[in-house]
Amino acid sequence: MEVLTDILNGLRATGSVYFCDFLVPPWELTFEDEERATFHLVRRGRCRVRIGDESHALETGDFIFLAPGSDHKLCGDDAGDPDTLLLCGYCAFDSADDDVLTRALPGFVLLRRDELDQWPWLLRTLDHLGAEYQSGAPGSELTVNKLTEVLLVQLLRADFGRRQDTGIISALRDKRIASALAAIHEQPGDDWTIERAADVAAMSRSGFARRFKELLEQSFFDYLTKLRMRNARDLLTSSTLSVGDIGERVGYQSELSFVKAFKKQHAVTPRAYRLQSKAG
Repeated sequence: MEVLTDILNGLRATGSVYFCDFLVPPWELTFEDEERATFHLVRRGRCRVRIGDESHALETGDFIFLAPGSDHKLCGDDAGDPDTLLLCGYCAFDSADDDVLTRALPGFVLLRRDELDQWPWLLRTLDHLGAEYQSGAPGSELTVNKLTEVLLVQLLRADFGRRQDTGIISALRDKRIASALAAIHEQPGDDWTIERAADVAAMSRSGFARRFKELLEQSFFDYLTKLRMRNARDLLTSSTLSVGDIGERVGYQSELSFVKAFKKQHAVTPRAYRLQSKAG
């Protein structure tokens, strides 16, 4: 199982572009209490982004991605500046609560135009995204939405490649831990133990448990439980399987143990969760 793909599938990430036009200075756009990740591409001209106490000048070709909850402002303060052609979009995650990927995201990722030359595939996607949005051609909305999802994956790949820190990023770089992650993502409903996961990683039990927690900032069983609960949520909303059958499929030997684990994670029973999801 390719772990990053499975995590992204679990997040059910969607995205689109909602603005691409010229802005005449002086202008200002404010983004507050954003539950979605947002991104901006300066296609022409220049502007400034303010994120908390930080301020960064953005030039033609610069791209910035901001994680959910990152309040910020974009502005063109100098009336002498040329008009700015700005593209703005978003990425939304259906299941982002305490997810290892969204927790690994920095507050923002700023990629300068010259940096983007390292990743020609990302640069092509950005160019295609802007052109497709502005074309207004039949099917352009669907194409833009799909390109935004591609953009998210490519951005994560580029950012992961240049950062060295804890979290799922470093865990996937560690070949031994990554092999265990691939195995549990492939079969999360199996009868997993620390010993079995350590064997997959070719590590001692204690060494595996310590390294896993060091990288992912949670225990192996906490991670496994969240993965199982994610799969359980999907089955509760997309299938007609009984609660007991779902519990068995995601790794619980009895319906009672599954219900207890689910309620501990979500504060409601599986049946209540299913009813709430149907109610919208």
